[in-house]
Order: sequence, then structure tokens, then C-alpha cells
Amino acid sequence: MGKKDDPKLMQEWFKLVQEKNAMVRYESELMIFARELELEDRQSRLQQELRERMAVEDHLKTEEELSEEKKILNEMLEVVEQRDSLVALLEEQRLREKEEDKDLEAAMLCKGFSLDWS
Repeated sequence: MGKKDDPKLMQEWFKLVQEKNAMVRYESELMIFARELELEDRQSRLQQELRERMAVEDHLKTEEELSEEKKILNEMLEVVEQRDSLVALLEEQRLREKEEDKDLEAAMLCKGFSLDWS
């Protein structure tokens, strides 16, 4: 029996694959959370800027000031859309990860290995 047929080595290999997958997933989630924080910060600053501009009555504003308010609103909408897409991406990744886990578990069971990850 060769080394590649050794059940202990195969079990260890499956365990390492699972650990690697978990680390890659964690890194991906952290990157998404970091981007989410950036967008949250940007949205907060835009809201503050818009509040300050809206404190002045519209009839006292120039066309340029009114146009700038519209630009801020549009940018806020873009930020909200980006945040929504990050949430959708995260959910999509989690569903894909569940499928990958099922595939790995099926491969392990097919080879006759237990699912003991400890």
C-alpha cells in the first residue's frame, strides 16, 4: 500500500483542505467587511454634508449649490446600492461555501473517511 492510500494521511489531507478553505473564506469575509466599513463611513460623511447644506433654505441657494445637493444624494444612493451588493455577495459566498463543504464531505465519505474535523 502506497503513501497516497494511507487512511491517516488521507484523513489529514481532508482536514487540511477544510482548514485552508475556512481560512480563505475568513479572509474573503474580512475584505467584504472592510469594504462595508468604508462605504458606511462614506455614507455617514455624505449624510452629514447633506444635512449641513439642507439647513439653508432652497430659495437662498444658488443653482450650483442645488446641483451639488443632487450630486450628494446620487452618490448616497450609489453607496447604498454598493452596500446592498456586498450583502448579496456575502450571502452568495456562504451558499457556495455550503455546497463546497457538502462536496468535500461527499468525497470523504466516498473514500470511506469520517467527518471528524477535530
